[in-house]
Amino acid sequence: MKRITLKLALFFIFLICVSSALSFVGSTLHTKDIENEIQLNQKEIAISILELEKKTNLSIEEIVNLMPTSMYEITRIEDIGLIEITKEELKHIENDEIVFLTKGRFHDPITITMVNDAYIKISLYPHNTILKIVASRIWFSLLLYVVIGALLIIVLAKRVVKPILKLTAATQEVAKGNFDIHVETRSYDEIGQLTQNFNKMTRELKNIEYLRKDFITNVSHEFKTPIASIQGFAKLLQKWDLSQREREEYTNIIVEETTRLSNLSSNILKLSKLENQEILEKKVVFSLDEQIRKSILILEHQWSKKNIEFDIHLDKVQYLGDEELLQQVWINLIGNAIKFSHNNSTISIILQQMDEVVEVKIIDHGIGMTEETKKRIFEKFYQGDKAHSYEGSGLGLPLVKRILDLYDAQIYVESNPKKGSTFAVELPL
Repeated sequence: MKRITLKLALFFIFLICVSSALSFVGSTLHTKDIENEIQLNQKEIAISILELEKKTNLSIEEIVNLMPTSMYEITRIEDIGLIEITKEELKHIENDEIVFLTKGRFHDPITITMVNDAYIKISLYPHNTILKIVASRIWFSLLLYVVIGALLIIVLAKRVVKPILKLTAATQEVAKGNFDIHVETRSYDEIGQLTQNFNKMTRELKNIEYLRKDFITNVSHEFKTPIASIQGFAKLLQKWDLSQREREEYTNIIVEETTRLSNLSSNILKLSKLENQEILEKKVVFSLDEQIRKSILILEHQWSKKNIEFDIHLDKVQYLGDEELLQQVWINLIGNAIKFSHNNSTISIILQQMDEVVEVKIIDHGIGMTEETKKRIFEKFYQGDKAHSYEGSGLGLPLVKRILDLYDAQIYVESNPKKGSTFAVELPL
């Protein structure tokens, strides 16, 4: 019974059944109570008539006129045979007893007694029958049940509306930028599920807001450092007493920093574009092994400086995909392997085609990384090198991850400090 509609339906069915049962019981009890009440009233009138007859010299008509009643009619019976009465009841009447007569559930009750050899009948007025009395009281009972039912519905409605009002208030807080809001719920119906999803949404928004602020902070820092460096060395170049060697050194630093700024801007734009891209747009068939060889050649100026050798085992693989994007993956992964490798070391690159995937492994024997760094390397601007001993912006691997996500590809990392790292990419065929 998790659905609100089912709960409401069952509640209203229960309410109708209870109301019907109460109405039936009430009508039965009211009929008997009214009958007893009429009998008691008529008996009291009969006793009053008998007492007045004994204590006064008033005639029957005068005594009847003295009875203060607007509900009961008191008449003299000329012919007792017209009344449906048993011999036993008639015997009681003739013995000066008060006899109460009723026939059927809704038959108007009457009381008969004898005064001075005259039969006196006490009955309800025609306009005031027992059926009308019962009906009026049942209508009153039904009205009472309706009021009780309405109160129960109001209570139920408040219980249903209360969590909705909480969600409304929480939504307004989120609209103001407050993502720390949390709505408690113990319900498992639709509103409970909605509340749980709302709490999940606020957590995600909070994480996004944190990442946004962190992104802005990191971008500001990454831009500020080279700009400050360029500004500082530009001011030094304004000095007239610099040697030619110093001028060349400062100029080279400015060129390096502007290149760094250019690469940073380029990576930010690429990552921003890819984050808004859901499908690969330019699919062509190309030689994957030749692409990897080309990527190694592009990075020659980096690995030649460190005298790094390559151990290459590449299967011939024709692959369908976005050639330009995939080359960004190899350039970043091989570039990182070169950056964190020691001088005179070896980097292994293996390409092999399997039944359902193409696997590329890039293995270096450099500085490696800790478990904490492994968990965070795909976060934007994260750099495991806290001392910034190695040049980088922390955008390369997030770019790689986003490109591989577009391919529905997987990337695995194995690494140990001071022993090197292995990056394995599995591309679906």
